[in-house]
Amino acid sequence: MRDTANAIEFDHATPGAALWRPSMVAAWSLVFTPAFGSWLLMHNWRALGQPRAAGRARIWLGASLVMLALQLLAGAVNRRLNGDSPLMAWLALAWLLLWLLGAAWPQWIAVRRRYGRRYARRGWNGALGLAVVLGGICWASGFLFTALLLSFT
Repeated sequence: MRDTANAIEFDHATPGAALWRPSMVAAWSLVFTPAFGSWLLMHNWRALGQPRAAGRARIWLGASLVMLALQLLAGAVNRRLNGDSPLMAWLALAWLLLWLLGAAWPQWIAVRRRYGRRYARRGWNGALGLAVVLGGICWASGFLFTALLLSFT
């Protein structure tokens, strides 16, 4: 099958490859950030035999990690300056919408065209457990960075 908009071919897809459901990837990314969703999309593209699309998902992952780091930095600086600028919150929302349209939507369409609603699905326990652990580490890092910034400035 060929998607003319994205030039996606499924000739080399692993038969019966289990995928995380793209719509649920998008939904869980509302909780665990687009970085989490990009990681899952990257693995889905690999299972579909799409190395170029997996590479694009890896770029989305890197950009999402940069955005997350900027959010943590902005939070620490806002705390240090006793301010509360909503700029990063708006940028994060814009990033989420951009990610949904640019990364999650194309995979949802590609999987729907290829398999419809019938395909093997991966379980969520491992991915969500990892997201919770990494989210806790991220939160603790932000807390520690803010405390250090407040202590030394």
